[in-house]
Amino acid sequence: MHFSALLLAPVLAAFAAAAPNFPRVISSSHGTIKQPTAETAVTSGASIPFSYQDSNWCEGGYSPITVWLLDYAPTTANLNSTGQFSDATYYFGAFLVGNFGLGPIGNPVPPATLTMPDMSAFVSGSDMYLAVVETANNCPPGNQPLQYGMTSTQLITA
Repeated sequence: MHFSALLLAPVLAAFAAAAPNFPRVISSSHGTIKQPTAETAVTSGASIPFSYQDSNWCEGGYSPITVWLLDYAPTTANLNSTGQFSDATYYFGAFLVGNFGLGPIGNPVPPATLTMPDMSAFVSGSDMYLAVVETANNCPPGNQPLQYGMTSTQLITA
């Protein structure tokens, strides 16, 4: 091996160790599901109230959120590398919360109600969970990976 390569090898190894690998970044920050409240009874096809107050921990103009229905109590460990639940019972969709009084653009704003999917496969009294994943995409100082915060509330099948 050439002498300069011997000198450079430790520097390159240190740089590689310090270089960002941008895996999924989970944030302890997240918004709050205002509605539905915990233990709300749900049935197939029912319309339930929905309200989410975003955290906007990176102070972006818009906060992307996704809304999910799960048959287990979710944790951030259940999120895949793109901030999604790959085993969700139902996906309500992606929405965009405007901050600082900004109007809607792109994805629709979160709806005031959600329509429950067919839940006939679940026993009455089963626990279901409505989960919201909030994505921060403008965290300072810039060029940061996406960050995902997640919150959920328990629902009961009726």
